Amino acid sequence: MSERRFSVRGAIVAALLLLVPIGAVAWWQSRPKNDSSRSGPPLAELDVVCSGRVDGLLPAAALDPAMPGKVVEVMVTEGQTVAAGRPLLRLDDEALKLRVDEARAALGSADIDIEASAVEVKLHPARVAAQKTAIAAAQDRITTARKLLEERRTAKTFGTVTAGELIAAEAEVRQFERLEAVETDRLAELMALNPNLRVRAAEAKKTLAQIALKQAEKAVRDCVLVAPANGSVLRVNVSVGESAAPGGLQPALVFRPDGPLVVRAELEQEFLGRVKPNMRAIVTDDTRADAPARTGRVQRVGAFVARKRGALFEPGEVNDVRTVECLVTFDGPADGFLVGQRVRVRIGNE
Repeated sequence: MSERRFSVRGAIVAALLLLVPIGAVAWWQSRPKNDSSRSGPPLAELDVVCSGRVDGLLPAAALDPAMPGKVVEVMVTEGQTVAAGRPLLRLDDEALKLRVDEARAALGSADIDIEASAVEVKLHPARVAAQKTAIAAAQDRITTARKLLEERRTAKTFGTVTAGELIAAEAEVRQFERLEAVETDRLAELMALNPNLRVRAAEAKKTLAQIALKQAEKAVRDCVLVAPANGSVLRVNVSVGESAAPGGLQPALVFRPDGPLVVRAELEQEFLGRVKPNMRAIVTDDTRADAPARTGRVQRVGAFVARKRGALFEPGEVNDVRTVECLVTFDGPADGFLVGQRVRVRIGNE
């Protein structure tokens, strides 16, 4: 009898274990459903959360020397405040200074050529006159030689002049005629020669020497990297003895111009249209749960959809995302924030 009683109870328990879950599932599927979309706030009233980085109103600049070279002096330290035009580092310029000396010597040589060509201009009329005189002298000699030749030919008929003397007189006439031709050619050459062209050529040579000197002096100046504006040095990536070149893997210096700190928030494309200028913003550190919050305002929303501004790929951060830069300014001092710090920005209505 007891075994039969236990078997009935077991069957009842088994039936309950089977029917209760089925009933619960049936009730869950048939329960009245609330319209959550109507009970929640409108989409326009929801805050937009995005990430960003702290930067200056004038973005931090990567500074490199204008030419490659060996660093011989680093004149600043990280965190140092400098004025515009302050030298930051210097490259080896010994070879370039020799080029400056060479260019100055070429400039001096060009000045001498100009002076010499100016003298040529002054002497040109006198040389032409002297050449004309030489031609006249040659012509006089020809006239005299021809008269002498005629006299000897006449004298030969009387037997007072030998045949050899007559031949010598004829040769002398031909010699003076050739001399006249040579002097005439020299005069033509002088008349065709424009001494002012030598002056212009010397002046052009001086201009080239001046340009070469300016280029050499600029190359020497380019060996010194100077601050483009008032600001501070954030990072120094080179040391004395290293080689620095423009466009390297990392800049020689990272420089931040003076100005207030701002946040360059990366507004993803799906939130376009929900963020407007002058909306409130709350900025917190992206990596700290206990970070203090700073309030600010949306200054402007960019008009260009592109990849994130940051060039560094960080673990866990997706960089190939189309975003719009949203500039957020702080309501008060941005104490506790540093340039390059990653932050979380919550943007919403008042």
